Amino acid sequence: MSTIFYMVFNMSYKEKTIWISLLILLYIWGDYGFSLLALIEQQQLTQTNVNSLLKVVIFKTIALEIILNIVLAVISAKDANVDEDERDKQISLRASKYAYVVLSVGVALAIFYTLAPMLNAFLLPDTQLAYHEKIIQIIIIFMVSAEITRMSSQLFFYRRGF
Repeated sequence: MSTIFYMVFNMSYKEKTIWISLLILLYIWGDYGFSLLALIEQQQLTQTNVNSLLKVVIFKTIALEIILNIVLAVISAKDANVDEDERDKQISLRASKYAYVVLSVGVALAIFYTLAPMLNAFLLPDTQLAYHEKIIQIIIIFMVSAEITRMSSQLFFYRRGF
């Protein structure tokens, strides 16, 4: 337990904000994924249900990010105004490179899915979602995956050293 407190207190402000954002992303968007699966099981995956669920998820994400980053800025007031140094910029660039690969794969798969409509029967079968809504869900999945990749990579490079 004391090791966790030692790690938290020895993290930079930037690293703490990344941890907060990653945990929010995993919690809220993970819940979104499980909610979609529940809607599929109940055969209620309609455009209206997905859109209302998406609105709630986006609102929760924005609200939690704002609240928790304000709390962190108040707690670590002296570190909050420190500019990024060269190491932070290098870590961010390197992590963005990995996220870009994930996002590019997702875009390529969305394009492939658009060009091969026969896959429609295999992806989200027996749903009432329109074809374009399925493509939007593919894009959302890979956008969230790219963000998870970026933040996880940044945290890895902060811990490992760059």
